[in-house]
Amino acid sequence: ACRGGTRDAGPPCSAVAVKFLEIAKFDLANAKVDEPTARAVTDQLPAMRDTLAQTCTEGKWSAATRDCLVHANDHLGFETCEQQLTDEQRRDLDRATRGTSETP
Repeated sequence: ACRGGTRDAGPPCSAVAVKFLEIAKFDLANAKVDEPTARAVTDQLPAMRDTLAQTCTEGKWSAATRDCLVHANDHLGFETCEQQLTDEQRRDLDRATRGTSETP
């Protein structure tokens, strides 16, 4: 019954997270890193994707911001779209990407 569309026409946070993953994989494939480093980063990407989706959902990111992020073509474009987040949303995203407060 809750298919969306009427209240918020923007793409879901899961689509934002998938786009992040695409950009990250592309950047990693083109980075000059050794195989163990590439493997370590690749292993972290699913958790980063899931954290991004959760942070977006809990932070109630606007439809316009989510639309911008889904249509970003590269890392710089993604970061540019992140500037549309409120200060609180950016702080939450920063905390989420660094891990919980228990993590040094």
